[in-house]
Amino acid sequence: MPSLLRRNGMAKRANGEGTISRRKDSNGKTKGWRVGVTIGKKEDGSQKRRWISGKTQGEMQEKLRALQSDLHQGTLADTDRMTVADFLNQWVAHKEREGIKPNTVQSYRDTVNRYITPKIGRVKLEKLRPLDIEHMLTSLRGDDKSASLLAYTLRVLKMALQQAVRWQMLPRNVADSVRAPKIERKEMEVWDRVQVAHFLKVTEPHPLHAAFYLALMTGMRRGELVGLKWEDVDLDRARLTVKNNLVEVIGAPVEGKTRLKKATMSSVRLEVSTPKSKASRRTIVLSKGTVQKLREQQARQEAWRQHAGEAWTERGFVFTTVTGDLVWPSALAKAYTSLVKEAGVPPIRFHDMRHTAASLMISVGIPPKTVSERLGHSDVAFTLRTYTHLYDAQREEAAFDIADLV
Repeated sequence: MPSLLRRNGMAKRANGEGTISRRKDSNGKTKGWRVGVTIGKKEDGSQKRRWISGKTQGEMQEKLRALQSDLHQGTLADTDRMTVADFLNQWVAHKEREGIKPNTVQSYRDTVNRYITPKIGRVKLEKLRPLDIEHMLTSLRGDDKSASLLAYTLRVLKMALQQAVRWQMLPRNVADSVRAPKIERKEMEVWDRVQVAHFLKVTEPHPLHAAFYLALMTGMRRGELVGLKWEDVDLDRARLTVKNNLVEVIGAPVEGKTRLKKATMSSVRLEVSTPKSKASRRTIVLSKGTVQKLREQQARQEAWRQHAGEAWTERGFVFTTVTGDLVWPSALAKAYTSLVKEAGVPPIRFHDMRHTAASLMISVGIPPKTVSERLGHSDVAFTLRTYTHLYDAQREEAAFDIADLV
């Protein structure tokens, strides 16, 4: 029988033997190439193959040699029995080892556990198809999940499957052919100058007043505010440097800890991290009014220190409790929500104070690049896209006639 198969061109390939073939579209036109190697046998005796796709035949020859080398060294992953759930757990652990921000890893883990695994977790990784992913999104939509959550879920899955391609576990990323749902952007909510002034006046007696003032004058993020240290503030030169980001990290539950007579599902701890991105580590020039507010905060903190005595814990942070402890980002947000209600101003999110700060900067004619740098955006183009409607008035002012110049 083996000799007959060889004579008819049907001989089974040995492990490591490779093939290069064309990938064609529905019209029979070549749209790329793919290579495959035999890596073993399935339970039914048929060959188990590993495929990788590419654009050119020359590129495929290089990839074939790499596949054969990995197979020879025993590093070519066997995904025959691996489910999507198995792989995603492996991927999340990999992202954690990479040193990704703890909250980002937790966001990936939650997305996998809550939205992806329940829908397609049992599907074999090698058998996953675009239609499976479409069904997942349809099911989530049926669960009344928002378009933004669906888009984020798809983005997480695409990132994970792209890693599977890099690890040579899949020949291509099947999620690439799935379109994200269209997200209707809500109109940005910000305060005007009168509302900003009123809110700041109402909050003057509050221990965290200077934090709210700083947020509205600089656009600093919540974690950056409570993570600010005095050593990073130069009041004489009227500037500060954003070096820290205080975050609440969700971790494993504490054994024996209960809430409402039930075991807690997780624990939360504070962690001093680095800023969100390289651009977020920035130096911000301060106005005279902002410098004055920080001097008042310094004096207020010194009074707390004297009153607390031995109970004071020196940590070096600008915004603390009356005994020197760290202010949790969630506590800052909770105080803000209460003060917004007290002030009677439109209820906007804490993060919208950042947008309000951008709005104020743009309204007084601060150049987009400077606005971008103060906010810690990585690209001025992102600033222009985000606040394009706020620049409309400036665009109208840009129209001129030669008579205006002569």
